[in-house]
Amino acid sequence: MRAAASVPLKSVALPAEHGGWGFTLEPVLLGLLLSPGPSTLGLFLLGLFGFLARHPFKLAYQDLSRRKHYPRTNLALKIGWAYLALAVAGFALTVLTARGPFVYPLFLALPLGIYTLWMDARNRSRELLPEVAAALAMATLAPAGALAGGLKPEVALGSFLALALRDVASLYHARTQVLRARGRRPKIYPALLALCLAVVSSYLLARAGLIPFAALLVLVLLAIYGALTLALPPVPARLVGWGQLGFGALLVVAIVLGYELQGVPTALVWAPALHAMLGRWLILLAFLTGAALLFRDDVPRPARAILGLYDLNAFLGLAYVALGGKLLPHPPLALVGLVAAHLGLKRTRPWPGIGFLLLGALLLWH
Repeated sequence: MRAAASVPLKSVALPAEHGGWGFTLEPVLLGLLLSPGPSTLGLFLLGLFGFLARHPFKLAYQDLSRRKHYPRTNLALKIGWAYLALAVAGFALTVLTARGPFVYPLFLALPLGIYTLWMDARNRSRELLPEVAAALAMATLAPAGALAGGLKPEVALGSFLALALRDVASLYHARTQVLRARGRRPKIYPALLALCLAVVSSYLLARAGLIPFAALLVLVLLAIYGALTLALPPVPARLVGWGQLGFGALLVVAIVLGYELQGVPTALVWAPALHAMLGRWLILLAFLTGAALLFRDDVPRPARAILGLYDLNAFLGLAYVALGGKLLPHPPLALVGLVAAHLGLKRTRPWPGIGFLLLGALLLWH
């Protein structure tokens, strides 16, 4: 136990890569938002813990293949099997509660997943083709969730196609940006071509009614953003990853909103009620947090996490407006307070506290 305890748990339990989180969470969240229920919750568990299990099992495989047994080996095996058990439990939950043939998209994921694991075992998972295969394998969880929730095959197909276009374009763009950040001079035109093809393909698919036009808009924004960043000096790889995560989340919201506007009953139908309920409590929390930060020279992590709740509430308010709600002057003012809180956290005392107090005042008026 002491030997295992000497190994940092985070280094074994969580993968160091950042891009994989987006390609994993986007499809499972999309399925959960398109058709919330136990069946899509099961696929969420399957995708999340299946992704997490890869890292500890890879560490254990590397140790055992060298006929070595380090302190981390047993720990990696224990964590890997625990993750795998949770993934299997999620799959079982989906099998028991699914209202449609969700396994069909997973058949497509099977050969892609086997190819990815084979390349991973050879330490070649960072090459372009294995990364594309892994992203597309995870993207099949979105149509699986749509079918498990009883939605039409057209919705399942559209969710996969929109994610697939974004995945391929983002991988080309992100790889090019990371290489530039490392001081290399890769060819730019493959990334530009991938971004342009994503826009053209999404336009044709939207015209054919296969994906929502809202998804087309996000892919157009992604292409513009990609072209601009490729023309500017390179940025750190961390910022590249955060940018891709942001566009991935935006695409998920756009797909759900697009289908909601088409009459598909998604989780966004609860957005107005949740926005109103959450807002009442956040007013009090803003004043309490602001008062506490006035007397602190540092900004604790809980304060940054609390700000995420306000970001979520702002998204719910925007979803309410997009679904036909009245656009009153108060929500934009509340967004001003949210921006002030974000800017305040980046400065020294007393600005973090002032930012939260201003946010609370504008929310109270709202």
